[in-house]
Order: sequence, then structure tokens, then C-alpha cells
Amino acid sequence: YIESLGPTGYALFLMGYVALEVLAVPAFPLTMSAGALFGTYSGTLLVTTAATIAAAIAFLISRYVARDKVMSLAEKYPKFKAIDKAIGEDSLRVVAIMRLSPLMPFALSNYLYGLTSVKFRSYVVGSFFGMMPGTFAYVSAGTATRQVA
Repeated sequence: YIESLGPTGYALFLMGYVALEVLAVPAFPLTMSAGALFGTYSGTLLVTTAATIAAAIAFLISRYVARDKVMSLAEKYPKFKAIDKAIGEDSLRVVAIMRLSPLMPFALSNYLYGLTSVKFRSYVVGSFFGMMPGTFAYVSAGTATRQVA
């Protein structure tokens, strides 16, 4: 049904995806359903965009709600400060590489990066491009279910 709505369907899917991801609801089923609903390429672009928007929102919530408290606690741990400094200096590469890893829970990492000195722009760009390969794979799997049905 949603795919028959044209641009409205894309917008509804995007808004639903963003809302659920910000709430840390696992997005895997939605990611695969994007392939079944919109096809591989449109689905990948849609999910990558929605996931990046959700990541940016979670990052900003974390950064402006909890970062000061976490940093005041971290003052007691020089290792944390050193790691935070290293991450902050090479934000784009660190985020992109970590997004390629399936081991780091996506929703959790969105909030965790907001607690670090990762630069927002680097975070958004690194997230977008780092998520794309995995997103493509999951959306493609969803597209295969469309072809079977």
C-alpha cells in the first residue's frame, strides 16, 4: 500500500523510520521492508537518509542533554579523555569505519557518539557513507523477498 502513495509513501516511511530509530527500536525489519516496498536503489537511499537523520537527532539529544554530566564524570579517568581526544581529531574516519561494523548496535552508538568530542558534521557524513554498504545489503535482501512473493 505505502509504495502506491508515491512521494507521500516515501515521506511516511522516512518519518516512521526516523521516529522508531530515535526511540532505539531495532530498524532491521524496516530496512529489509524498504527493499520489498521501494526496490534496492530507492530503498537504500531512503533508509540511508532516514537512518542518518535519526542518527543526527539522537546525537544532538545526547550531546546537549548528557554530555556535560558525562564529561564531568570522565575528568576522573584520563584514559577516557585520551580516547575522546583521539576520536575527536579523526571523527569522520572513526565514525565511517565504526558504521561498517555490524558489531556496534546502531541506536546505542548514535547516543554514545553524542557524548564524545566527535564533530557533528563529520558524524553525519561518516554515518551516511559508513552505513550505506550494510544498508544496501539488507535492502537488497528485502528486494529479494519482493521478487519471491
